[in-house]
Amino acid sequence: MSALLEIAANSFQSCMAAQEGGADRIELFENLAEGGCTPSYGMLALVKEKINIPVYVMIRPRGGDFIYSNDEFEIMNRDIVMCKQLGFPGAVFGMLDAQGGIDVARCKDLLSTCGDMKVTFHRAFDRSKDLHESMQKLIDLGFDRVLTSGGEPNVEKGKDAIKKLQREYGTDIVIMPGCGVTSVNARAIVDHCDVNEIHATAKAKVSSGMQYSKLYFTDEWYESNIHEIEAIKRSLL
Repeated sequence: MSALLEIAANSFQSCMAAQEGGADRIELFENLAEGGCTPSYGMLALVKEKINIPVYVMIRPRGGDFIYSNDEFEIMNRDIVMCKQLGFPGAVFGMLDAQGGIDVARCKDLLSTCGDMKVTFHRAFDRSKDLHESMQKLIDLGFDRVLTSGGEPNVEKGKDAIKKLQREYGTDIVIMPGCGVTSVNARAIVDHCDVNEIHATAKAKVSSGMQYSKLYFTDEWYESNIHEIEAIKRSLL
């Protein structure tokens, strides 16, 4: 059975690689080192103009934890409005309270702002205190899917937990494994967890064209790699 492939793209070039490599959907963000933040307006506008597969935009004002000030929450609301105006079909966000539970009230407010957009709760879920309690709250709130590594640092360590979550909740919400997915393990993760979607960054280091550089500085960065995306996609067919 084939599975849908979502690529986590941290740049416009990563989006192009995802599209050309056969990905079914993109999660768009920037600031890979912090786990992803909301991309700029310029990025969003160009992606909407040139990318033809569905793009869900991460709504996260900063790195770090998932409890936000009133001002940060207002920024998230405004970013969702901007994404709706640009015509993006989906958003990705997650909020917790200080005790490690789902921030139900604020999630409800952002879901209302999203309207008919599809919404994914991201890996803030894995930082929550009780995965089963959190999952039920996400279902009750009306989230379309949850991105998870099973409460563990990566999918290899969390695959048994993901399998249990899929068995118990998979008819009520899409459960999408992510974090540590590669062309080597994607098929095995899908089969083991019995899921229909999977999420990968497919990142590779990009070398700079700079001929001059100073000690203690680096000009390299990471982007999604088309060859790895193609290999993951082939493994899922």
